[in-house]
Amino acid sequence: MFRTSRQRLAACTAAAALAATAASLAAPATATGAAARGELTYGTVILLQNRYGGDGGYLDTNGVSSRPGATYNVSTNNRPNSRGPATSQWRVVSATGKATGSRVVSGDVVYLVNQYGNHTYLDTNGVSGRQGAKYEVSATVTKDRGPGTGRWHIFGVTSSPTDGHIRTDDTVHLLNDYGSANGGFLDTNGVSNQGGGAKYAVSTSPYSDRGTGTGSWKVLPAT
Repeated sequence: MFRTSRQRLAACTAAAALAATAASLAAPATATGAAARGELTYGTVILLQNRYGGDGGYLDTNGVSSRPGATYNVSTNNRPNSRGPATSQWRVVSATGKATGSRVVSGDVVYLVNQYGNHTYLDTNGVSGRQGAKYEVSATVTKDRGPGTGRWHIFGVTSSPTDGHIRTDDTVHLLNDYGSANGGFLDTNGVSNQGGGAKYAVSTSPYSDRGTGTGSWKVLPAT
């Protein structure tokens, strides 16, 4: 029994603090508030800047594709969104059911959804004839045009702190999941002939960096 009101108040305060601590330990590690600052979370819209030559351009949809099942061609562009509204903007969506707002962790499998027009998925589509390339890359309205063609494993090169989370300004590699993660790494390869401000052609490569920075992409905020 508590002898005084002061003792009862102290006991209630301690019990409340203990319950709050237990609840915080049991809560899922979602990225909310200050914890999410600088961290990439599902549902975020980003730009991807290729690191070839320091600036290989921004991943971009560019023109109607003639490839079977494809909607738009993909290249890099000198300036983000200069070809059309949101053509260089990509929403990061979990391919494994992770909740919107949760952190993107190195090794996760994601969809990259372009924000131009009818919102198309980054996709591998057909064998590439480019030297050192594996598959051509386009964008399609179908989430997975073929088995794994629209899924990408995202790997961070490093981050600060080194906790496995992907952050804005981090550099990542993107490995396509076609053929059981055998679709190659997203890569720039040669000058693009697509016009409209296009810089380099985009395909996949067996190597994470076929050339210096060709398979490296800097994560940048879309605004």
